[in-house]
Amino acid sequence: MAIPTPREEFIAGARAITPVLLGTIPFGFVAGVASVASGLTPVEGMALSILAFSGIAQLIVVQLIAANSPILVAIAAAAVVSLRHLMYSAAISPYLAHLSPRWRALLAFLMTDQSMAMTPMRFNEPGDKSNRHWHVLGTSVTLYLVWQATVLIGIVLGAQIPASWSLDFAVVLTFIALLVPTVRTRADLAAAIVAFGVALAAAGLPYRLSLVAASIAGIAAGMAIELARRAPREHCAGRR
Repeated sequence: MAIPTPREEFIAGARAITPVLLGTIPFGFVAGVASVASGLTPVEGMALSILAFSGIAQLIVVQLIAANSPILVAIAAAAVVSLRHLMYSAAISPYLAHLSPRWRALLAFLMTDQSMAMTPMRFNEPGDKSNRHWHVLGTSVTLYLVWQATVLIGIVLGAQIPASWSLDFAVVLTFIALLVPTVRTRADLAAAIVAFGVALAAAGLPYRLSLVAASIAGIAAGMAIELARRAPREHCAGRR
């Protein structure tokens, strides 16, 4: 069996990520609209998207900017919701550790929930694995370009909508509609409920610190449920 070339792996990765784009496109549009609604200029909103490349982090940052929160608070909030990338890195490092620092830095910057999930799937398939990092690059670059294009569309269209239309409220409703289908497990549900409750309870905090508190509480709740779910399995496995 012939070994797939880097070009073939890249194209295969781009094709593999295509179904995911159906959810990425509306999410990117919402992120673009939200950046304009928060008061950012189109250039600032696009720069945030290009440099950050994280839908959740972008939405939280623009909300904090709209509330005139200190920059350190916005950075801290973005860091909290991005902590999951530490786990992602640990999960895919066995497949990419052999690459050069430049390759690892590039793939780390482009890493998303979707590319992280697809990396083990591709590397665990039978056959030669020497060029499979190009498959990861194909999925990541495709998602990155589509995301930036949809954010740009959201920014351009959002800038044309009058402020009297309460665009910020529409963004919240749209984001909820995108978020609900992603709640699939008990851990997801616990994280959503706890984050919602904490956000309401802490709504009076200045600089919208309620977002930071809700993020931390939601992540903690989700992790607690997930660890509780895994504990019996690991205990049974240890007894065998």
